[in-house]
Amino acid sequence: MSSATITATTSPKKSPKPRDLFNKGLAYLFLIVLTFASLFPLLWMISSSLKERRDVFLNPPMWIPTDPQWDNFTQLFTERAFDTVLYNSFFIAILHTALALFFCTLAGYAFAKYTFKFQSILFGIVLASMMVPSETTIIPMFEIYRAFGLIDNPWGVIVANVASAFGIFFMRQYSAGIHTEMLEASRIDGCSEFRIFTSIVLPNLRPALASLGIITFVNQWNNFLWPLIVLRSPGEQTISLAIRTLESGARTPYELIMAGSVISIIPLLIIVLLFQKQLIGGLMDGAVKG
Repeated sequence: MSSATITATTSPKKSPKPRDLFNKGLAYLFLIVLTFASLFPLLWMISSSLKERRDVFLNPPMWIPTDPQWDNFTQLFTERAFDTVLYNSFFIAILHTALALFFCTLAGYAFAKYTFKFQSILFGIVLASMMVPSETTIIPMFEIYRAFGLIDNPWGVIVANVASAFGIFFMRQYSAGIHTEMLEASRIDGCSEFRIFTSIVLPNLRPALASLGIITFVNQWNNFLWPLIVLRSPGEQTISLAIRTLESGARTPYELIMAGSVISIIPLLIIVLLFQKQLIGGLMDGAVKG
């Protein structure tokens, strides 16, 4: 019997249809326009931060200043104490983020892996609290914090909302993906609950911790309303409050406001650019697990 030879032939690559090329080009054009629209306020802010006051609202706008005013930035540090403001902002945002990760991880893990009385009811209350506008709780929170002496105190901003409903729900979704058999095996081997939490649970929650940490830090860095109520002294102000105090009626220094805004977004841009992979990966992974 003669052996038959089979020759594998590759089909020629089909050229894209004109309609597909048109749709693709239209999609790219839409993305370019959307990107420019998103970057327009940022570019205008950076450009205005390097202008003199009279040039900020020129029409048509002068995008590239002929004589960049770098003194706008140095003036914020020499005359407006922005070094203290940045220290306050970092101190409050970092400690708030650390406490939020600690409490939200504990609560999320407990809701996911422990069984206790009224568990479903308590978790339902946590979820329902997400629908309550934060403005409705400002007065009772102010009275409570004043009773504890936390007004005009950075800790009054740090401890506020450290166990947020969103953070607890977010960590609960991740904790539910940890295999219960692995936890039970650790208990059989004699591990304490704290050892299980630190040695097994936390390493498995690294993507969630990174994502929630970035989100919490950014939100706290940009927080304005509660710090405005709590922090009274100029030496305790955060950067959002310091930028607000730059306004002074008809002689508002818009060039300084723009320079302060540029300074305020630099840490956020650095954090997002450095940890964007962890942020996106953590959010996507959490969505799949949820």
